[in-house]
Amino acid sequence: MTSSRFLPSSKVSRRTALVSLATAALAACASGGGATNTTPLTGTEPTTNTGGGDEQVRLDGVTFEVRRDPGCECCVSWVEYLERHGATVELSEDADRDTFRADLGIDNASASCHTAIVDGYAIEGHVPVSAIQRLLADRPDAVGLALPGMPSDSPGMGGDMTNWAVLPVMLVSTNGDLSPFDY
Repeated sequence: MTSSRFLPSSKVSRRTALVSLATAALAACASGGGATNTTPLTGTEPTTNTGGGDEQVRLDGVTFEVRRDPGCECCVSWVEYLERHGATVELSEDADRDTFRADLGIDNASASCHTAIVDGYAIEGHVPVSAIQRLLADRPDAVGLALPGMPSDSPGMGGDMTNWAVLPVMLVSTNGDLSPFDY
């Protein structure tokens, strides 16, 4: 993992902001705050959805294993969102999800309230299905995707396709670096 002391100052600021936001969001979820105590993600470049729209995305035949923080209900809403798009989802609570997430290569800067595994990739947080579909089609050499924190306008949290099309989804590289993921 790259130490923040070796990152350019803009990356340090972005990483610090993401860690702070993720920590606050996880605390809100753990305390039962859920969607009422969330802040939209800031400090990253927005992604561009070049697809035909979220409503056209189908994940038929795609199975997700999703582990959520105990009692976090917005995770259930995200799972229902996946299922509306045809995915099969196995949902479980994991009191030690931080270790599970870290073992996959998802660090605290990328943290959210649930972690999914799909076809060898990790999906951290309320990632839109359009981004997941693009990941599975392009198959980059990466750990997976992350939407750090719990943006209040993300799938399972609120918003709509217009909001979801510009969420700052990040590609998590095999060395842990984050880069904007265009979908």
